[in-house]
Amino acid sequence: MKLRFRNVVLGGTFDTLHSGHVKLLATATLVGERILIGLTSDSFASTYKQYKVRPFSTRLANLRNLMSLIAPEREVVYVEIHDPYGPAVSDPRLEAIVASIETAPRALQINDERARRGVRPMEVVVISTVRDGFGHTLSSTYIRRVLEGLRGESK
Repeated sequence: MKLRFRNVVLGGTFDTLHSGHVKLLATATLVGERILIGLTSDSFASTYKQYKVRPFSTRLANLRNLMSLIAPEREVVYVEIHDPYGPAVSDPRLEAIVASIETAPRALQINDERARRGVRPMEVVVISTVRDGFGHTLSSTYIRRVLEGLRGESK
């Protein structure tokens, strides 16, 4: 994969960072010069997460640190999003959206909304699922469940 786009976008909660996030972020830096990352607000995350996520400021600091390791030379812009779309539906400079297989349907919805608004749809770059050694799809929710189970066993 090589650099193909000036402006790419991706979004998420980025609560418990894991190798799936690394793959998503690294892919964005491989295909795009400038990366726009939509990070869900605390209030928006609370509408769809079954658990309390880390505060926005903590998630942003962790995400910034991770991006500085993955691609310190890339220009990265972080925006707080309060809905599933953020600036991805309206920014005409965005050329591609990076998504996982699980979030690809949302990327297609974003493109549908861009088309409704008269904004050129973006190319959708999809990464494959990252799994643990037991075949479970990695996600912040899954990792929290495993860690809670381990804490329960140690009592």
